[in-house]
Amino acid sequence: MLTFEDEVLDEATVEHQPEQNRVPSTTSATTTRPDTTPSSTSGRVNVSDKRAINGQTDVNQLVPFKYHWAWDKYLAGCANHWMPQEISMSRDIAQWKDSTALSPDERLIVKRNL
Repeated sequence: MLTFEDEVLDEATVEHQPEQNRVPSTTSATTTRPDTTPSSTSGRVNVSDKRAINGQTDVNQLVPFKYHWAWDKYLAGCANHWMPQEISMSRDIAQWKDSTALSPDERLIVKRNL
């Protein structure tokens, strides 16, 4: 896990420094610690590694929002789609089952979109 104690060097400033003026650092951005580096064989993700700094909430908790503008954005995002439980599709089902309600071209368009 990345910690804020690690020194991050800007590549542009490192390239322009002469070799004799460079000071070796005790820690570098590429230094790896065996206890903090994630391994592909480590298995499950530890939730405490995903926690925000000084965060006291659940990692995947969305609501309640701290800021009103974020709540408005969340509601706007939820309004971008609909669920079949919210809208009755009984008329659509009846129209699909009726062989004369849709032309063959209309049925083909619906089948391709499903």
